Amino acid sequence: MKIRLRFQNGLTFESFKKEVFDIEGLSPLYEFEESDHPDLVVFGPYGNDIPAKGDYVRVGYFCENIKPDMTICDWAFGVPREADVKHPNYKRIQWHGLDPRLLIKQPIADPEKLLASKRKFCNFLYSHKVPYREAFFTQLSKYKKVDAPGKSMNNMPGIDSLYKGDMWEIKRQFLAPYKFTIAFENDIFPGYQTEKLYDAMLAGSIPIYCGDPFVGDIFNTKSFINAAEYLPVKNPRLVRGLERSGQMDFEDIHLT
Repeated sequence: MKIRLRFQNGLTFESFKKEVFDIEGLSPLYEFEESDHPDLVVFGPYGNDIPAKGDYVRVGYFCENIKPDMTICDWAFGVPREADVKHPNYKRIQWHGLDPRLLIKQPIADPEKLLASKRKFCNFLYSHKVPYREAFFTQLSKYKKVDAPGKSMNNMPGIDSLYKGDMWEIKRQFLAPYKFTIAFENDIFPGYQTEKLYDAMLAGSIPIYCGDPFVGDIFNTKSFINAAEYLPVKNPRLVRGLERSGQMDFEDIHLT
């Protein structure tokens, strides 16, 4: 079956096929063709190039931490949970650009050897300054130095010239020798998980994660450190504040 497509507002045919259709197992089932006379127009959240109504179906792909606007599309899929969108023409998509089979952990033949290979303590690799993320870095750094080669909280040289490969391969090579990786999203948003969590897992570094409050719906939270589980249980205002803004200060969280 041939499906004619046009992509706009930040999406391209080649990247979408690779990162969504191939990952979701749709490429062997359908023949996708980029066309100026599409059956479907698929648009992203990266700008204002929203398709007008026409003789095609408009499909919105809300792959960021934003709630889908169902008034500008006929169908939509994205990050938010279906329970939060509550629309029959919306479907949550979990995997974008990552084959989930890569995250399946294999039995460890020699755990002592693996532990010995983790020569470094913890890293913090970010370019964008996010207050609550930087506050956690500051608190953890009081215990032991956390390596930060990015623009945010920089305390060491950059890593781009140290490894080979694309930006994702370089990042994972950097993460590999660390016991822990601070893997904080830039927002606390239901359903919003990004490569920050996945890259640490793929590199074999234990993520210290803060982000999707429903991350346990997809992952076993015993496989990483879920910061939400360590928030003061007698302070629900802090928890609600994190979910609301993602910019709270971690000064009241005592590291032990």
